[in-house]
Amino acid sequence: MPGLSLWHWARDPSAHAHSRRHAKLAVADRRTLFLGSADLTESAARRDIEAGVLVHGGEAPRRAAEHVLELQRLGILRPMP
Repeated sequence: MPGLSLWHWARDPSAHAHSRRHAKLAVADRRTLFLGSADLTESAARRDIEAGVLVHGGEAPRRAAEHVLELQRLGILRPMP
């Protein structure tokens, strides 16, 4: 989709053997933020019950976007291959 960037946590499994990725978030134009736990797979959609929250405006979308940018800058988040 044009204008959409997907990033992931590029962790070192040997350094973080017990860590897990679970939180999902999306930020649009620093004005809309979606936070949720749903896995984006067909099997998860069929068997799981998940929740999420959509935030329009305010400080949360802006701060989340800034946090993501900093994680990208540090190389903690990397583009999905």
